[in-house]
Amino acid sequence: MPLPKQSDSTRPRADRTAPVVWYGTETFTQRIESLMAGGEHRSGTCFLFYGGAREERQQALGTLTRYATGNVHQFRVPSLLSEYRMQTQNSLRKAFDHAAEESALLFFDKVDTLFTHEHADSPDAPGRTAAPTTLEYFFDRVGAYTGVVVLGLQRKSHVDWAQDKADLTVRFE
Repeated sequence: MPLPKQSDSTRPRADRTAPVVWYGTETFTQRIESLMAGGEHRSGTCFLFYGGAREERQQALGTLTRYATGNVHQFRVPSLLSEYRMQTQNSLRKAFDHAAEESALLFFDKVDTLFTHEHADSPDAPGRTAAPTTLEYFFDRVGAYTGVVVLGLQRKSHVDWAQDKADLTVRFE
């Protein structure tokens, strides 16, 4: 399945690609400190976690909480998906809105499912509706979130597509 076209709201941040670092290295620690504690930190920081075991990603998430907030909201994306687009988008909206109320760090695992999920009410021909796809909607919300968002991905093609929307890509394996 080809990757979705980028809408205006899902275009790259400042025409750049997020640097890639390996988890557990000195470079990882330096980049996290720079982004989270240093002058680069701003609202709306996005990290991509690529590959590795769930336990490693949880450890890296723990590292981020030292610099962000103690509140972490974790979601496995497949649990937010529904048969109908509006129900899925409503679940995603609730996840973002509830986390925003608590200024929580958001962690979405298994984001790859958004790239392939199809809804029963999707139009047969692309372009038949002005409504954004669920993937576009999700990345719009990621870009608008004022806190820290971490996205767990496993497929290289999905990381390549999402990398220009992130501040740092962390590789595991």
